[in-house]
Amino acid sequence: MPDTDIELDQSMSKAKLEHPYVESSEPESFYRDVNPTKDEKDVSTRESSNDGPSTKPIIPPRTRKPETRRSTDDLDTKDARHEYRNLKKEYEDTRQELRIAWRENREQSLELRDLKKQNAHLKESIRTQADPKSYKDLIISERRKFYEHVDMLEDHIGHLKHQLEKTKLHMDQLTFQTREANEEKAAYEAKLQSLQKQNARLNEDLTECRDDILRLQPPSQIPDSKIAEEYSSLYQQIASWVDDEAEESQLMETRLAELATDKDAPELLKAYLDPDLIRLTKKYSEAEPLILRYIIQLHVHRVILAGDIYLFGLDEHTITMLGSIEHAMEALEPKRDTLTIQRWRSETLQALAKIDGFQTEQERQATTVSKDLWTALIYLLPELAADGESGWKRLHETVTTPAVQLATNMRFSTSCYRIIAQIPRNSSLGPGHANNNVIYHPDIQRYTILDVATQKVLRQDSVLKVAEDGRIGELVMVVQPLLLRMQRDSHGGIALCKPTVAVKLDEPMAKRAKGVRALGALSSWFGGEQEPVRS
Repeated sequence: MPDTDIELDQSMSKAKLEHPYVESSEPESFYRDVNPTKDEKDVSTRESSNDGPSTKPIIPPRTRKPETRRSTDDLDTKDARHEYRNLKKEYEDTRQELRIAWRENREQSLELRDLKKQNAHLKESIRTQADPKSYKDLIISERRKFYEHVDMLEDHIGHLKHQLEKTKLHMDQLTFQTREANEEKAAYEAKLQSLQKQNARLNEDLTECRDDILRLQPPSQIPDSKIAEEYSSLYQQIASWVDDEAEESQLMETRLAELATDKDAPELLKAYLDPDLIRLTKKYSEAEPLILRYIIQLHVHRVILAGDIYLFGLDEHTITMLGSIEHAMEALEPKRDTLTIQRWRSETLQALAKIDGFQTEQERQATTVSKDLWTALIYLLPELAADGESGWKRLHETVTTPAVQLATNMRFSTSCYRIIAQIPRNSSLGPGHANNNVIYHPDIQRYTILDVATQKVLRQDSVLKVAEDGRIGELVMVVQPLLLRMQRDSHGGIALCKPTVAVKLDEPMAKRAKGVRALGALSSWFGGEQEPVRS
């Protein structure tokens, strides 16, 4: 026999062993339910006689139709394989039908159990109805239970009614309290509005009082002593700078001589130096430092400290606007006095000075002033050109910056200050003293006087040749102008710093001799036997 037939016979034999027709993979209870035993049939018959027929018949056991099969030996290999596949498929279909039948039988068994329970309850009911006494007791018991339940419900209803009354009473109390609270709230809101209005009025009154206090209280005033100190310090620094920078100048006299004819000379020097000053330096070479001090102080005064400069660093538009406001304030009713306008100007300028843009512009203008002055000074002192940028920065820090600070403080003050470059004449000296260029002996007490020839300061005990009218010399230049604080109620002013002037004496100062005889020997200086004047 071929190998294929051998394998087929082995497969079929294995199938018979694994799936014999007489055996089944379903549980034993299934067959017991499907094919009941004799005892089970008797029990079922008794229950059927008592409970009645079942609504669903029990499924009878399934029987397999006998099939005629040919012997495997009579089939060839192809037919055997086909037969095997058919048998396997039929086996699977039969197995599936068996599972379905088992599930249906299980459902019928559960229904039968429920029917049995219902039947037992019905039997109990029938037995109870069959006994009248038991039935009456049952009715009485049920009625008692019913009445007890009704009483309990009535008690519960009464309790709920009582709770409802309490709730209504509580709601009425809450409503009354809410109404009172709303009335109190409305009263408090009205009171709050009244207090808010009163508070607003009080705030307005407080603001007016503060304004009145500010108007009555004078603004922070810079004392005159500080202005005078800064003013004196400025001119001392100018003198110190001249002494340091022009100590060894060799070309200044030549440059001054060429100033009038040199087309490249700075216009600043041409405007400040007149021919008399130039001739003075030819005669007194010691006067060159005084010329430099005169140039610096005059330029600083004209571009920074002049009285017509509203505030150094402000642009023309702002100055025009502030000036227009001041004129408009003078026309207001009631009339604003000068002090009120000066206070307004002081506070306004102090506020403007806090702005970064103003500070930047002020520094820019100060730098321009320093560079212009430095360029003019280099013409007289060519040695300064070697210092380069550091040179004008020293001039800026030493002279220009203090001058700008002084000018700013003077404008911040409510007082009015004036810097006078001319020598004010005292009318008490008489009509013969009207010439501003003449220096008289009493002027030694009023001014600081420098002798151009010797650079010395005239003192009270200096030996001088005094003319009959008191003349001692001629004014050459004002080295440090007079600083006045103007008085509001008069046209006069109070001198805070005496002016410093350079004077060309009519006769040179004599050396002071010791002893009375020496003084007598000098009597010819004062005319005849006149004693020397000591002021």
